[in-house]
Amino acid sequence: MAEDSAPPVEQMALASLNDGVSTPFAKAEFSDRVLIRTILSRADGGAGLAGQTVKVGGWVKTGREQGKGSFAFLELNDGSCPANLQVIVDAAVAPLGQIVPTGTCVNVEGLLKLPPEGTKQRVELRVEKVHHVGPVDPAKYPLPKTRLTLEFLRDIVHFRPRTNTISAVARIRNALAYALLPTRSSRSTAFFIYTLQLSPPVIKVEKELIKNPPPSEADIEAAKAVVKEKGEAVAQLKSAKAGKAEITASVAELDKAKENLSRLEERSKLKPGIPQKDGKIDYSQDFFAHQAFLTVSGQLQVETYACAVSSVHTFGPTFRAEHSHTSRHLAEFWWWSLK
Repeated sequence: MAEDSAPPVEQMALASLNDGVSTPFAKAEFSDRVLIRTILSRADGGAGLAGQTVKVGGWVKTGREQGKGSFAFLELNDGSCPANLQVIVDAAVAPLGQIVPTGTCVNVEGLLKLPPEGTKQRVELRVEKVHHVGPVDPAKYPLPKTRLTLEFLRDIVHFRPRTNTISAVARIRNALAYALLPTRSSRSTAFFIYTLQLSPPVIKVEKELIKNPPPSEADIEAAKAVVKEKGEAVAQLKSAKAGKAEITASVAELDKAKENLSRLEERSKLKPGIPQKDGKIDYSQDFFAHQAFLTVSGQLQVETYACAVSSVHTFGPTFRAEHSHTSRHLAEFWWWSLK
């Protein structure tokens, strides 16, 4: 019973979001590179593909020279699955010292072959051509072959996705996200949902001040003089016991003068730019009506994952504060970015 309930470690290592492979092997979206997952996730572990020529690419997890430097074994991973493909490179094909260090990026082409009996691999790749090498300095590459603690990884955040632990967490999170999404991913590079168009008062005020500049002190003093003049006229009419209609007309002119002065004084308080209150930024008049921190960290961090698990995408809210208020310029939206 205990054996039946034990987790199938080898199967879990080869697991992916789509284990059903209807073709001998699938290629990458925009190249003829074959995904390692489609080789190793087969029921026969890839043994049935022996004799076929494929091109694979990825990062060297471990590498070692053998046969007194005549060839090298590489454990290659392209991020399509947790498992590695064993790659054999002869010294005549490429300089072994350049491709053996952990973290080296390679793109190779070769023949899939059955390994010798007694080995754990079901299939291996004998390299015939090396198309590309992205070398690393072993003295500076921060991920050694030894077991790493999470505390250590906090100091090299951009390399964390290359570790088994963090990449496994990403795959689990991805599976959960797909289970919750109502639809599957689109091949569109930008998919917008939940739009929100904002036009706070501060933007309207700034536009108004550009069209109609605020009144000067001279304008306000002139308006005060008019109010004083109209007030004196009303007082004179009342002291002279003028007719009711005449006094009413004079009072109406005084009210208009006061309203005009009030508007001018109110407009004179308006200032373009960032509004302030008590010497501090008045966020109630800001673009989002409250303090906001705009970020594109999702896109930035997904690029580090693309350099570890290949095909990735990010989906989350994005904010943009600019003075373009059209149907094509959104202040807040959800962005789907594929890398």
